[in-house]
Amino acid sequence: MQRLTPTEEQIRSQFVTSLMEYFKIEEDINLRAHVADMVRTIHPSSYREFFRRLSSRAMPYKSGFEKIALIASEFETEALTPIEREAQERAGALYTLMYDLRRDVALIRDSEKSALERFEQIRFTSIKRQGDDKALLDETDINVVKTLTKRWIYDYVALDRGLFEARVIHEYRNEIVARERSKNDTLAAPIKAKLLRSAKRS
Repeated sequence: MQRLTPTEEQIRSQFVTSLMEYFKIEEDINLRAHVADMVRTIHPSSYREFFRRLSSRAMPYKSGFEKIALIASEFETEALTPIEREAQERAGALYTLMYDLRRDVALIRDSEKSALERFEQIRFTSIKRQGDDKALLDETDINVVKTLTKRWIYDYVALDRGLFEARVIHEYRNEIVARERSKNDTLAAPIKAKLLRSAKRS
């Protein structure tokens, strides 16, 4: 009798079942969907490693759901390309900085200028960490801020973090790709010039 090879969908379903049993999570359609959603990006070839990390990691005071989410986020981060990873890191740092700046200008009592006007007057190129001469935002950050505009940042940074970061990550990706292309073009320019000179001589 021929053995049927389980489909990827069946393997995923069994993985979710195993996780629920591992953490004694009650079999419920909504809880199952929640667990499945948390591990949706994990490839079946990584399931064994997923369980290895779960069983070898000390995570006191965390629920089963929190442990699954934590390990899943590790796999998602590892799967990112260098550009995506940089975009996410920069977006998170920009959110924190802009949220703090917005909060600070909102606390200032000034009858002449609104909080938005004060925010728009901040020179982001001159922001530095205490005791450090280096600017906190580099050219990549400033280019993204220019694309977003200060007004957009002011409006959205305190409204919805998810929406803010999704847009900012997108802009960082574009800027990082443009930056890397520019670097490659600069490095390739002398080689192209040399090839052209050689072609002219021949």
